[in-house]
Amino acid sequence: MIENKPLQTERLPTGVPGLDTLLHGGFVQGGVYMLLGMPGAGKTILANQVCFHHVRQGGRALYVTLLAESHTRMIGNMRVLGFFDPSQIADSLAYLSAYSVLEEGGLDALLDLLRREMKSHRASLLILDGLVAAEELAPTERAFKKFIHGLQVIIGLMGCTTLLLTTGGGLGLKAEHTMVDGLIVLRERTYGVRSARQLTIRKFRGSGHYRGVHSFDITPRGIVVYPRLEAMVQEGGLPDPPSGGRMGFGIAGLDAMLHGGIFQGSTTMLLGSSGSGKSLMGIHFLAEGARRGELSHYFAFYDSPQRVLAQTDGVGLDLRPLLAKGHLELSFRPPAEQRIDAIGSELLALIREHKVRRIFLDGFDALSKAVVHRDRAARFMAALVNECRARGVTLVFTAETESVFGIDLTLPVRGVSMLCENLFFLRSVEVRAELRRFISILKLRTSGYDPALREIVINDSGVQIGEPIDNAQLLMSGLSLESSLQRAPRKRRPKLRGK
Repeated sequence: MIENKPLQTERLPTGVPGLDTLLHGGFVQGGVYMLLGMPGAGKTILANQVCFHHVRQGGRALYVTLLAESHTRMIGNMRVLGFFDPSQIADSLAYLSAYSVLEEGGLDALLDLLRREMKSHRASLLILDGLVAAEELAPTERAFKKFIHGLQVIIGLMGCTTLLLTTGGGLGLKAEHTMVDGLIVLRERTYGVRSARQLTIRKFRGSGHYRGVHSFDITPRGIVVYPRLEAMVQEGGLPDPPSGGRMGFGIAGLDAMLHGGIFQGSTTMLLGSSGSGKSLMGIHFLAEGARRGELSHYFAFYDSPQRVLAQTDGVGLDLRPLLAKGHLELSFRPPAEQRIDAIGSELLALIREHKVRRIFLDGFDALSKAVVHRDRAARFMAALVNECRARGVTLVFTAETESVFGIDLTLPVRGVSMLCENLFFLRSVEVRAELRRFISILKLRTSGYDPALREIVINDSGVQIGEPIDNAQLLMSGLSLESSLQRAPRKRRPKLRGK
């Protein structure tokens, strides 16, 4: 027996966004790979997408079907997808139906047809769609394994990379799965009312690859794979702790509390209730970086760029010149039906390709809602933080407290010390039937800071940090007890600072 193993190290790129990343460059040239998935999982779209990319790169592809579905219908379904190019059909890409040959002549006749057609078309890529039909018509299990082996021998002699598409009969492990060089499983899972498409590389002989479950979508462009962020950032081990210079917020009082700012490459959580000023403080941080020529990006879930500009205009912060220079970027994605891995791919692209220096991610709760497994939100955030640290990117993100007032304060995620070096607490407080805002620095790692509670004032001139609040009690609970002010007559708006 001749054991067929791809000896070449050259790759055949798939052209599928994200998939080549998982495969470390694509399929190993000359290998035999099996795509498993139930009907509707996306196997046919994926195979066609690989074919059209291959022929655009100068290769030649042969697409053989063992299904009753006509090529006219299949191609008609592909026409609406961005990768489809009708000019390539019948020249570099040929479609062939072998269903009747299989039905009349069996596996031997099918194997002979494949050998002739691969040689005739000089194919460097073969797709065999509907392998389950060959398995069903095989007289014995041994005969089907013999067919797979014979196909591997022919492919090995011709050096033609091959994809075998099948439902897999329930996706259980079979003997033919051990014979191929790679096994990729596509499936759709349902979580409550949500569904998620998932891709798993269960085997990839002769090459490293990213393991685990990864998400994908079928989009107007075709299939897009979103590698899991936690797997992508494991390269290179743990990063060194932040050691760069200080990065200010552009708010004089706050930067004074921080002794100049937070460290470059660190991560800061702005924790507070709704309306406490978290988003505006994060935007100030980006604007200060943009003014210094540092590429800064606002990653928003709740406010569109138009709303952000309207809000900042109202407090005297004009972002348009910074946007025009390209130093500040605003992006927006509505929180409904978000995919956590799609978000991760966007963030990695910002960090690795666009080379941003400051990122403001405005809402951790939106990330939590984008995951189907709740405990994954913390792991995702930890991976993002490590990536930012390793590349010197300074990350600020907001997290909302569950209650506006009250004694209990619950952090939105476990392991805060692992996620962020710096923790700021913002809250609204009642003082004489008025709501006032204050800020406290709960943690600033590797640096001293001002521990005083200070008032946040937001007006037409922007954000200002007031004097320390001396005599007030229970401010952290949102219920102020301030004896000196309670005794004073109310002639004007009281100051929180005591006498």
